Amino acid sequence: MIINLDKNINTNKNMSFKAGMNDAVKRMFAYLSAPNIEDSFKTVYGVDAKFNNNRAAACCAGTVADIFSKLSEFLGVPFSTVPPKIRMFTPGQTLIENVDDAIGFCIPNSCYVLKNEPVFELRSLFFNDKYKTFTDIDRCAEEHYRGGWSSSNHFLHTHIHEWVHNIHTDLLYRLFGYDGTCPMALQRYNSLNGRHYDPNPFISGLSHQIKMQNMSYTPEASKIIKKQISTYAAGETNPQTGKFVGGNPMEVVAEFITKKVTEVLHPDTLMPTHNPFYYNNKEDSLLIDIFLKAWNGILR
Repeated sequence: MIINLDKNINTNKNMSFKAGMNDAVKRMFAYLSAPNIEDSFKTVYGVDAKFNNNRAAACCAGTVADIFSKLSEFLGVPFSTVPPKIRMFTPGQTLIENVDDAIGFCIPNSCYVLKNEPVFELRSLFFNDKYKTFTDIDRCAEEHYRGGWSSSNHFLHTHIHEWVHNIHTDLLYRLFGYDGTCPMALQRYNSLNGRHYDPNPFISGLSHQIKMQNMSYTPEASKIIKKQISTYAAGETNPQTGKFVGGNPMEVVAEFITKKVTEVLHPDTLMPTHNPFYYNNKEDSLLIDIFLKAWNGILR
């Protein structure tokens, strides 16, 4: 499915923001609580969300859910897709390696994630409970952006980035089917007129996603991605671990969409003011080609 580029949406080209956290946003969030947002997720979306009374994380997640619902109206694509569950984690609590310092992550397949918890369904989202204030989240976003690591300094950057992974994974499974072991996902993605079918294992959404996570770009493509999106989207070797991180189609999609979305958020309401995917000739044609192939799961 290719993103619909609707040119008829009202735009305000002078719209700008500074990291997103201003007095109007603070006043808006002052009336919200983590339990209130949990109830809203359950009532509006049917999502089991638990934020451990972390109001900052809850407000970010609730706002991002609303952002993509609004974008779904603008674009005519299922950007309002929500995850099966949302949970907080603390360093040392997870069964997944190298996530303790992450602000958040999304799981592509069902798996054990938290100690003393059952298997979580694929596309579930997890956010780090050590970031307890908006100042914590805002500071990390600014530091990552100044270092060229992320595509935006908006305090919602990571929450939007992980939500995009959730949406992209859902799209790939709807396009190509699911051949994993999660019973709920098998029912959701592999049912046709009420009858179960097995997807072709050579083109399954899970196979596509695993392959994309292990791909890397040419030096020429990486240079363009790094310049126009972020270092993480282009990929770089971590000097501490020696491991190459980022730099695959899944991260290009997450960082590209995050950048485009944060550029059109109203500074006071945090809602999108117009279609962020209207082509304005700012992006390199090769970058657009890379993004669209990654978005649609077209592998080389």
